[in-house]
Amino acid sequence: MPKVLITGANGYIGNAVAKAFNRAGWKTYGLVRRAADATDLAQSEIHPIIGTPQDLSSTEEEEHCVFDVVVSNTEDWSDYEGHFRHVKATLTHIGTQTWEIAHVKTLVLFSSGYLAPHTESSPLNPVPFLRPRTESAAGLLEECIRGALPFDIVILRPTNVYGYGSSHTGSLFSWAEKSKKEGKKVLRAVADPNTILHYTHVDDCALAYLKLAEHPRRDEVKNQAFNISNARYETVRDVCEALAKSYGLSLEYEQPGSFENIVLGSVDALLQYSQWVSSEKIRQLTGWKEKRAYFSAGIAEYRMSFEAALAAKHQGTVKIYEMFQKQAA
Repeated sequence: MPKVLITGANGYIGNAVAKAFNRAGWKTYGLVRRAADATDLAQSEIHPIIGTPQDLSSTEEEEHCVFDVVVSNTEDWSDYEGHFRHVKATLTHIGTQTWEIAHVKTLVLFSSGYLAPHTESSPLNPVPFLRPRTESAAGLLEECIRGALPFDIVILRPTNVYGYGSSHTGSLFSWAEKSKKEGKKVLRAVADPNTILHYTHVDDCALAYLKLAEHPRRDEVKNQAFNISNARYETVRDVCEALAKSYGLSLEYEQPGSFENIVLGSVDALLQYSQWVSSEKIRQLTGWKEKRAYFSAGIAEYRMSFEAALAAKHQGTVKIYEMFQKQAA
């Protein structure tokens, strides 16, 4: 049975990826910082490891340092560069130990998050906030291509993801709900209705990770980047019309101002950040394709799930909700 380690296994994408690997028959381990986050993993038949990447960077315990695949999903925006150094040290340690003990070269699936490139070969041009993540991923890729690191790597670039607790798209539900509760009849969107929004359901995103890990020819996937996105994009009009209809509101648009001073993660940022990403590369190579309804088409189910997660006080969902409330105050 192949072994996989997912760091950040309590996170939105990391948790979905861990469960996808487990369902596919992998012996799955999830790294989480808090003991409170271990219960969900254990209930899903995933072995929890409580700690940080730094804790794993020197462990000699074979169970925790020999893996066929590592999915790296952790970030620390308060000290991104310092955290990344620990992540790199951990990946290097696991790669070295796996080769020495099992004579297998670990495949690292490194989440670079949603970026600005339209295809995998387009120039990297992230917004400033995302630059450390982009440059770190690019640096790892370059080192692996040179053979300077003891593992192979795949850089994954998901678009914004939705479904279940909803990640940042949960702010859209909170925004519409706020308008409704305040007695407003109109959902007022500060955005161009033709702005392109490109999303992926988190389950489909997780299956893309699995497809690359299980691809029969390592040389066809290693040391490359792959975008993950739905086959077609949606627009602000698609999304806002679906939201307005769901909450019984009419819809109006306002001309947006400059994007330069916008607050990342805010509703305005979600509606004004235009992104159109090609995922033809992973589709043609692995046969991956999305199965879940697009965000605007499945709005009833995604709203229902978001509200249920919020009522159950799901940690990630509550965090997004509270962030919206703070920004809206």
